[in-house]
Amino acid sequence: MRFRSLLTSSTLLLRIVQSIDKLSKSAILKLTPEKLHIIVITDVDSGLQLWSDVSISAISTEYRIESAHNNEIYLEFSIDNLQRALKSAHGALQTTLKLTKKQHLPVLSLIIQNQSTTGREITLTQDVPVRVLTPLQMESIREPMVPDGQVHVMMPPLNSMRSVAERMKTMGDRVAVSANKNGELRIRVANDMVDITTHFKGLENLSYDTTQQEPLSAEREPAAFYTAVVDMKNFLRFLQSYHVVPKNIVCCIIENHALVFYVYIGSSGYGAGSGSGLLADNCGSLTYFVPVRQV
Repeated sequence: MRFRSLLTSSTLLLRIVQSIDKLSKSAILKLTPEKLHIIVITDVDSGLQLWSDVSISAISTEYRIESAHNNEIYLEFSIDNLQRALKSAHGALQTTLKLTKKQHLPVLSLIIQNQSTTGREITLTQDVPVRVLTPLQMESIREPMVPDGQVHVMMPPLNSMRSVAERMKTMGDRVAVSANKNGELRIRVANDMVDITTHFKGLENLSYDTTQQEPLSAEREPAAFYTAVVDMKNFLRFLQSYHVVPKNIVCCIIENHALVFYVYIGSSGYGAGSGSGLLADNCGSLTYFVPVRQV
């Protein structure tokens, strides 16, 4: 089992790790010949899951991977440890990431090459302990299968959404997220004393070809809202994805089941692009599965 990669964008990898920092203490890194995946499955009470993938070409050159299991490697790691190691690589002349062993234990080694103020070359090695998972262990870890959503709407800028949610979190531990097919989205928190709703308008709705369409008898007018009520804590955890400066974010509402957020990462400049080019110039995505909670 071998893995070695010369990172061309350790910053992008760092931003992905920063975006999952509040989700859990550990995550799974899945390495394949074409993509790097980071998977986070939180505790049973939370139910939140994150499945992300990034094209190897967007973060690395001279990439080599070899294993007896279809050239796939699964590693469990501490999010905090990897985040600290990647921060050390900020501004480095060259960073190499490889799987090796130290004292007979597997580690992800970041070999960071830099230059001192006097021009002398400096090499720093940061080792992140990992646990190698077998394909059999990964068999029980599957991306959630969810029904088709009733509405898909482009999210407003995350910073504006974060500022609203941060103010709302003291008023309730549940948040109702609603959207319609007229490009409107609202978030609502209520308790015995107050009932607060924030509206966002002029958003872009997306259409998907699905095999399971809503029955004609259940169709609603375009102005009618679909709603999912989720834990405020999980909603705030999703908002951490601002770290990757996403290109586009799609909110999918599946009533009585889940909220699914698709966070798309652009490959040519963070934050560039528009909804009309959703999949164009896309090098990766983060998919958050947020289960509904009863009010």
